[in-house]
Amino acid sequence: MKQRLRTVLGVFLWLVLAVAASSVWLGDEGETLAHGQTTFTGNSFRVDNEGVRLSRRGFDAGARSHWHAHGQDQLLFVQAGRMRYQVEGGRMQEVDLYDSTYLTSGIPHWHGAVPDQDLTQVSVTFDTDDGAPFEWLEAVSDEQYQGDSGR
Repeated sequence: MKQRLRTVLGVFLWLVLAVAASSVWLGDEGETLAHGQTTFTGNSFRVDNEGVRLSRRGFDAGARSHWHAHGQDQLLFVQAGRMRYQVEGGRMQEVDLYDSTYLTSGIPHWHGAVPDQDLTQVSVTFDTDDGAPFEWLEAVSDEQYQGDSGR
């Protein structure tokens, strides 16, 4: 069940990335290639990326953020390496290459690389226009990073 959820979240992430990266209307017949061939049948269009922000961040092995809370929901996708993260009240968890995790707005959490691998993560945040602030909190202790204590 957990693997299926990760797969569904991964597919969802790629769909979100496709939406976030696009912003041009294609019209009723789709794009026309140089030799006159169209690439779609029927009405196909790209959806603007308003309300979605995409970024990439690298972490050296063992590096991690401080505890923090976002004003928006956040989807994290592991593009390279392996990620550790923890949500307030939960246990430290790891996310494999090409898998993802969803973090709810307003909930303190941290994320970073595992001890022996660098990490590149893709972050997708969904603006909610509710004015909720981004808040940095205390550093993650070694005990929390190792999974030996919570917050």
